[in-house]
Amino acid sequence: MVTNLSKIARIGLGVCAVSLGMWSASAAADSIDPLAFEATLDPGESVTIRKTVTVDAGAPTGGIIDVMFLIDTSGSMGAQIGQAKTAASDILSGLAGFGDLSTGVGYYSEPGSEGVMHDLTTDTSAALANIDSISLGLGGGGGDFPEEGIHATKEAALGASWRPGSARFIIALGDATFKESDGSTLADAKAALDSSGATFIGIDYNGMTRTSWGGIDVSELSTHSGGSLISSSGLDPDDLVADILAGVTDAFSTYSEVTVNDLGTSGPGVDVSVSCVSADTGTCVGATATGDYDREVARVFEFDVTFTGVSEGVHDFYMDGLVDGASVARETDRIIVGEGVAEVPEPMTLALMGLGLLGIGAARRRKY
Repeated sequence: MVTNLSKIARIGLGVCAVSLGMWSASAAADSIDPLAFEATLDPGESVTIRKTVTVDAGAPTGGIIDVMFLIDTSGSMGAQIGQAKTAASDILSGLAGFGDLSTGVGYYSEPGSEGVMHDLTTDTSAALANIDSISLGLGGGGGDFPEEGIHATKEAALGASWRPGSARFIIALGDATFKESDGSTLADAKAALDSSGATFIGIDYNGMTRTSWGGIDVSELSTHSGGSLISSSGLDPDDLVADILAGVTDAFSTYSEVTVNDLGTSGPGVDVSVSCVSADTGTCVGATATGDYDREVARVFEFDVTFTGVSEGVHDFYMDGLVDGASVARETDRIIVGEGVAEVPEPMTLALMGLGLLGIGAARRRKY
């Protein structure tokens, strides 16, 4: 049977909007409301609550963002590598303005490449050290103009430890076109981007589209994944920071799907089902609001979420507002199954779920 809200033990608030650095003046606070929910159910009993997701104007500030950097280490890139190292701290600070940041680093040259030299980490000190470890000549000095970016992109897309619900980016810095190598084709790289849901952004030092010198136009990857190719003509570290943040901001500017999901955190103790109720200017299809949306204005979406008790116990978990598969806002739920089950004392044990999240897969779309 389905209970009414009199069965609910508590509805409360628990999460504040994130606002960091350069975004503080015009921070977009995507949200999911209510921010906390608790109910006590008998096994087999259900309760339904309306959850509202607001996707604000401007780039998000409270999401989960994973970025893999790929750096061209061929002989012509010495000054650019130095620029990236100089700007590394500002790059990480700027990207953290979008939310909970994790970064990793790989490289490509000719005749070698490594798409995941250092895997994703949320440790800023480690991330800075990883960027600093990239040096000219890794993978060879670059024996010809096209470099092995196709293989590196495929490796980064498939090999990085992307977090569930993250907005995923591969950002390549280079001055040459890409080539197929080590058994990796352009089609393989595109398929890997699709599979991982990563968006490709190229920072072009005047050569990534120069197919007259041979190789594959790198915009093949950015266009395919909904990213961009940004021309970076100077060597000012501030310009590099601006270029990278502009590419990420652009990738967030449009979206086509909104839903809510527990990303598997409710475990087997609670069954969760979602039904889209209203979809701004778009359409509700099952659990998802679909349409051609942009972040020029705030947009509101409503969902009915039904929790059904399955096994006795105190079950703490998250519900995320997802935009094109990436979390933009998170709230906490506690479902107690069984009238005689004692509550776990506050604070809630949600912090323990971080370990479980590492092994949970989440469906991802190509956009962010």
